[in-house]
Amino acid sequence: MNKSKFSYSNLIYVILLILVLVWTLLPVYWTITAAFKSRLEVIAWPPTFFPQKPTLNWFVSVWTDRPNINYYINSIVASIGSTIIALALGIPSAYGCARYTFRGRQDVLFTILTFRFLPPATVIVPLYLIGRMFHLIDTTLYLAILYGAINVPIVTWVLLSYFKEIPVELEESYQLDGYTLFGAFRKVTLPLARPGIVAVSMLIMAFSFGDFLIASILTTSPAAKTLPVGISEYMGGEWGYMWNQMAALTIYGLIPLLIIFFLVRKNLVRGLTFGAVK
Repeated sequence: MNKSKFSYSNLIYVILLILVLVWTLLPVYWTITAAFKSRLEVIAWPPTFFPQKPTLNWFVSVWTDRPNINYYINSIVASIGSTIIALALGIPSAYGCARYTFRGRQDVLFTILTFRFLPPATVIVPLYLIGRMFHLIDTTLYLAILYGAINVPIVTWVLLSYFKEIPVELEESYQLDGYTLFGAFRKVTLPLARPGIVAVSMLIMAFSFGDFLIASILTTSPAAKTLPVGISEYMGGEWGYMWNQMAALTIYGLIPLLIIFFLVRKNLVRGLTFGAVK
């Protein structure tokens, strides 16, 4: 009887897993195939699962018909800049909350996390007014600052448990050898927390690279627009929805993230598991 129940539970688990995989991977599969299909084939019904006459034209045309190279570079610059800013602010925040006990610490941590999950639409008007006041509207710098500030709570919470797990005695032993607190932190704590730092850096880059709402409102020129905004420009207009170009540009957008993922995948997996808040 137990064996029968075990088999049924396994079957249900497998079915649910297959449904989740289909739900997740089907849009990715459609995007990849659409980038190689003709304009008529991509909207044909019934749809074709494989391109009948594969073409690379769309991968070439997206670099010539619009300033997408500028959008691409802007996305990379904003993502890297936001990661640096978020780490510079989040690491000291996480370390301070992990090492020092003060009144209202849990309230501070909860407040920090709450700000991360505020809907962007609720703060976009104040952010626009602040940017206009400091002449930062339509600049990649402002995007990097905003993305970095928005993701400081993620850095704080992911690295908090990392710093808690690192024995304070290690830092104290270095201080006995003549190191300052910062020197001991740099020599001991940061290297041990590297997997967590790598993991949270990947999360920040993914969030920043994929943002559409903030970039679409705060940027208006090719000098500052990002790739998601560039992709949206293929929606509607004189030629309708240009699905092929959208798919090709989306694939180009995935390439940097995939390269970074494969380079740091060991640290990423370890960081996301060990660095989870307990």
